[in-house]
Amino acid sequence: MESLVKIILLDDHPLVMEGLKTRLEEEPNFSVQATFTDPLVLLEQIHLYEPDVVVMDVSMPKLDGFELASILKGKYGSSLKLIMLSGYGYDEFYRKAYELGVNAYLSKQATYPQIINAIRQSISGHVLMLERLFNKSPVEPLTPAEQRVLALVARELTNKDIARELAVSQRTVEYHITSIIQKLEVKTRIGAVAKGYELGILGPMQM
Repeated sequence: MESLVKIILLDDHPLVMEGLKTRLEEEPNFSVQATFTDPLVLLEQIHLYEPDVVVMDVSMPKLDGFELASILKGKYGSSLKLIMLSGYGYDEFYRKAYELGVNAYLSKQATYPQIINAIRQSISGHVLMLERLFNKSPVEPLTPAEQRVLALVARELTNKDIARELAVSQRTVEYHITSIIQKLEVKTRIGAVAKGYELGILGPMQM
């Protein structure tokens, strides 16, 4: 007989969480010990339940999922498995989750079988992350000028506004943007901004 897997759920959408709880408890050796909508309350009470797995949303009020994961991993280490559910598919977020020791990072559109598989895989000591994160060809680095231009593009400034901000010609700005798009191997300004966040060029993505 398989040993009992004790699970805690954290999501600020109670209906979503209750649906997941109902489905998880249909699994013969799964037991949802508690559900939380507030990460700070979870931190106060988690010791009461001694869970094996925490399934958490990434975007939470008061404390985001990455901050919470850092605290939990610092306190419990590998004995506590963490499954993150996120609406953000940026490579940067997958990489950050991996570096924090999260066992699986799934889309919020993940099916119940996918979440159940992630829980079982994590209990077995496996990590579910994007394989392509660890098989990437290096991107040609942006120059300091290109990084400044990309940061202003991320602020949704027009070429004209960027030229005024940097005290350069609009033609120079256009040249930099063309170079940025080529180096990041994307097709549009929006794609360049997304890739900039994925690669950490623009700092952490604001949630």
